[in-house]
Amino acid sequence: MTTSVAPPSRERLPSLTGLRTVAALMVFAFHIYAVAIFASPTVNAWMAHSASQGGVGVTFFFILSGFLLTWTARAHDPARSFWRRRAVKIIPNHLVTWAAAFVFLSLSGLTLTGHFGGIGLDSLPNLFMIQDWFPRGGVFFSMNIPSWSLGCEAFFYLMFPATLWAVRRIRPQLLWPAAVLLIGLVWLMPVLANTFFHGGPPVPGLPVSEDRMWFVYTLPPVRMLEFVLGIVLALIVEAGRWPRISLGAATVLSLAGYIGSSYLPYLFGLVAGAVIPLALLIPTAAVADIRGKASPWRGRTMVWLGNVSFAFYMVHQLVMRWVHYALGATRSWDTPQAIGVTALILALSLLAATVLYYAVEMPLVRLLSRPRRQAPAAPPVPAAADEVEVARPSLTLQR
Repeated sequence: MTTSVAPPSRERLPSLTGLRTVAALMVFAFHIYAVAIFASPTVNAWMAHSASQGGVGVTFFFILSGFLLTWTARAHDPARSFWRRRAVKIIPNHLVTWAAAFVFLSLSGLTLTGHFGGIGLDSLPNLFMIQDWFPRGGVFFSMNIPSWSLGCEAFFYLMFPATLWAVRRIRPQLLWPAAVLLIGLVWLMPVLANTFFHGGPPVPGLPVSEDRMWFVYTLPPVRMLEFVLGIVLALIVEAGRWPRISLGAATVLSLAGYIGSSYLPYLFGLVAGAVIPLALLIPTAAVADIRGKASPWRGRTMVWLGNVSFAFYMVHQLVMRWVHYALGATRSWDTPQAIGVTALILALSLLAATVLYYAVEMPLVRLLSRPRRQAPAAPPVPAAADEVEVARPSLTLQR
């Protein structure tokens, strides 16, 4: 059965903004686990399944990016306008955190793979967001380590106008098969990595070789499968073909996918393990907002945290590294003290993120995202507005 839903002319999807908070905290928890702040073997054994899957948070962001950029796409909008808006959204935060990382690494010399080499492969590919094209851990995880994902996002944005044009030509009845195909390809990538990459130097601290990690986790064309999945999911919702799924059930499935990923072989747990639950959660949360159904993710605090989540994502590991370096670069603490250190890092990260959001991100987005003059006519190319606010015509949704 179907029901016609007619949202206001400017419809918001606050639950998706709130869910960004959860995804950012997944990444934060993984990095706390990775730097071994807790000395207790018991706590670390528990965290091996409850906090080790930070990659699930990144998968959420990649699917969400494709979904929201499609959902907010403007008709007859030149590609250059879309690229400008995306650039001013990510580049200022990236430059600020790159500079902070350069200062830290110059003082401490503590890189993932050895001594910091200054200007060169240790820093320049990261500065220009091309680090993900190098199959070396010291390059794709250089500088501010979480910024590796910006190299993927930059590629997604570059390809988005043409990709959306192509995906929109899929007949509505074939959108679900397309989504299943994309999920199957995500699961195929670890198989290809194990088949065609024969292992090399391991990524420090991780049970995987650099080449396999690069192919499955950081190579932009491979990670674009999740981004395109988000595009397809948005078009399924737009076409009124999303089934009736409880937001509570989708949330529980996503939690199960997060925990379950930690029991899979490492390469499968990085991305594939949680892709199906996340592909159910994001559209279901969007539909809950459209239809005005109850959602635990759209509260004022969750939405505010979601708005600053990109800044938080960009600063949190820098804060973690500065604090850990100041207190003892290789030190671990007993559980009460480790909880205190974690709380300190979280508070300082949120403070730094708030400053970055209000002093850099938002002012420059407002200043630079508007065209300085009326652009001449150009071929219609889909582009996207701010990710927080969306507008859609009347929808027909399954129930």
